[in-house]
Amino acid sequence: GGRVGDALAIVDWLIAHDVRATVFMTGAMADNRNTDAGRIVLARIEAHPELFTLGNHSYTHPDFRKLTAAQMRTELERTEAAIAPYCTQDPRPFFRPPYGGWNQAVLDGVGAVGYRYTVMWDIDTIDWRPIVNDPPGPTADEIVAKVLSKAQGGSIVLMHLGGYETYKALPRIVDGLRDAGLEPVRLDDMFPG
Repeated sequence: GGRVGDALAIVDWLIAHDVRATVFMTGAMADNRNTDAGRIVLARIEAHPELFTLGNHSYTHPDFRKLTAAQMRTELERTEAAIAPYCTQDPRPFFRPPYGGWNQAVLDGVGAVGYRYTVMWDIDTIDWRPIVNDPPGPTADEIVAKVLSKAQGGSIVLMHLGGYETYKALPRIVDGLRDAGLEPVRLDDMFPG
């Protein structure tokens, strides 16, 4: 999905403007031989632990509701191994389930591997979908409007480093949140320990 090129621009913008975020990485992105973007993002996270929390988004992006506990463990541990050479931050305890797919078996399975927080969101920007698409993806203006109209203290906003209009929308989102007295934080800041 999306344009990998924007991933670094987004992370560098967040660093330049002192904006905290949580990044859920797939192991496949860290291992991807066609682009260094995942590894460079991990290096940025490593350099700025005060801004970024790292979470696990699985290795191959399967629906965890269809996996056994052993398969879940393999997905999570493969991702940890892929990330480890580039970032010392442990992605535990935060897991974001691919497709938002979870049930009690998923919570139990990932919990057994040390992922005590299966993280969902209340604002989905759908930024992974291109504008020229059926159904169409959101424009930058639509992303900004959606986040600023719905965000409240404690909201979790789902965006993608490879999102199509994300880089364009981000400055206005952060300015708008700050104007409303809201400050983006890392999941560590919301869920200590």
